[in-house]
Amino acid sequence: MKIAIDKVLSREMGYKKAASAYAVPQTTLERYVKKMKEGGEVTIGLPLGPKKSIFTTKEEGEIEAYLKYMEERLFGLTTIELRRLAYQLAVKNGKAHNFNTDKEMAGVDWLKGFLKRHQNLSIRKPEATSAARAMGFNKVAVSKFYQLLGDIYDKYELTPDKIYNCDETGISVVSKTKSKILAMKGRKQVGSLSSAERGQTITVEICFNAAGTYMPPLMIFPRQRMKPELLDAAPPGTTAVCNPRGWITSEIFLTWFKNFIKFSGATPTNHVLLLLDGHVSHTKNLEVIDLARKNGVIILCFPPHCTHRLQPADVAFMKPLSTYYDHAVTGWLRSHPGRVVTVFQISEIFGNAYLQAATMSTAINAFRKCGIWPYNLNNFTDADFISAETTNINIADSSNVEQQRGSEPESLQSGAVPYLSSTTTVTTVSSTVVTTSHTETVAAEPEATPSTSPRTELITECYEHVTPRMDKTPIREPEPGCSYYPEPSIRAACRDLTSSFSNASPGDILPIPSVQRTEKRKQYRRGKTAIITSTPYKNELENLKKPGKTSNPNDPRLKKNHKNKQKTKPSAKQHKSDDEDAICLYLL
Repeated sequence: MKIAIDKVLSREMGYKKAASAYAVPQTTLERYVKKMKEGGEVTIGLPLGPKKSIFTTKEEGEIEAYLKYMEERLFGLTTIELRRLAYQLAVKNGKAHNFNTDKEMAGVDWLKGFLKRHQNLSIRKPEATSAARAMGFNKVAVSKFYQLLGDIYDKYELTPDKIYNCDETGISVVSKTKSKILAMKGRKQVGSLSSAERGQTITVEICFNAAGTYMPPLMIFPRQRMKPELLDAAPPGTTAVCNPRGWITSEIFLTWFKNFIKFSGATPTNHVLLLLDGHVSHTKNLEVIDLARKNGVIILCFPPHCTHRLQPADVAFMKPLSTYYDHAVTGWLRSHPGRVVTVFQISEIFGNAYLQAATMSTAINAFRKCGIWPYNLNNFTDADFISAETTNINIADSSNVEQQRGSEPESLQSGAVPYLSSTTTVTTVSSTVVTTSHTETVAAEPEATPSTSPRTELITECYEHVTPRMDKTPIREPEPGCSYYPEPSIRAACRDLTSSFSNASPGDILPIPSVQRTEKRKQYRRGKTAIITSTPYKNELENLKKPGKTSNPNDPRLKKNHKNKQKTKPSAKQHKSDDEDAICLYLL
């Protein structure tokens, strides 16, 4: 109540906002503020309910920050896990509590009160994010992409009508998404009519530019022969081809690319930029690369597993298209009772959805959201790359690390990293990080093995209740390598702070998952962002396409695992037995 009164008197908040933020009655707040403005004294009584909560405000703030950080790392806690965590914190820190000792978890009332006190937390249903995307979307890969994009802009001075993005999507006679409908409350299952259990997939090539212009789509039908009726009521200018599986191939993409050159008006003097993903039909297609170089098309490939954040089509176009397509399928089934959707109705249904989704504002906002146009090098902050920290490693000189291990504490020599706990100040972590000069050649990295050992960086936000470290020496940040990016300064400062819990912090009970390198990483060619029409990339691809050299039979490496099997000559008895006539059973 005192804080709410101060906020109103200082005109930082109004009555309604202050009453909602600090959970106080608005009429009481208005009465107290009016009395204080008149010069009277206000006596605030004790609030109703329990006099003291189990955790202090600072401790609950640390729990809140821990929950936020775990969610950003894609390891969010459920309500059951939070209640168990609260019980463990109360027990290990000697807190007086009334939690359920049989189930060893806090009650539902405590959970509701905690969420009410921290209204910036909510219960959400998470979307599935693959481990490859979580690890692939890191600052090094994204920065490399924006660097190449900036170099292209500086060299060719492109305008938004010359910047294109193409991507494939699959549509089916059975729509993938279903919109919510109204049904009777209490029913356990609500159905919706569909054409089949499983439907045939038709691939569609979508392309548009940063000025809001859309190229007519290409549809790939899972058939052997093309029929004209497959394109009935399709979007104007739509082309179609057939493939036994309905997938895009290098030959089909080459056909589409020839149409793209005509549509974009690309010439050796009128350059056009085409952004696409790393599909093999795009990046390993020498015919497309040669044709693009001849006609002034610059092709830039996105980093692997980053298209969900960098590709305009994935960010802003595909979801509306899928939603409109579901509405169109539902409307067609409702208008044609007793019939099902086949490949011959796909063009009409897709055309209705495409015309609704392909708006100028969608295309312009898609490129703006991805930071491609207008060009925004700082489109993503360090908080966007937190999910990649689970597998991030420091590129350090192993020889220097081995020399320092003799003077390190035993916990650091064993590979464990001290965690931000209640009794530990991790001021020695920065001295154990060894940096190397930035070179183009990076040593082989050890293989990642799962580890549940605690980590030093706990929260992305500094706690207000934590005392600052005594050592004021600047933290030495490691230089970025191929699998590491510099940590945010706010987390670097938080590493050296202490926890508000006396014995065990949330990270001590539920450590933040991380990986620990113990073996050498297997070396294989990984995808990367690149200008695939550049000469170095083309030469590298041509070398890979060349037939391999014949192996030397005298090479000792080939004889290493070769077993000399001595051929046994058949004996004379065996030859004799083979030459003898077999007894005819019919003569017996």
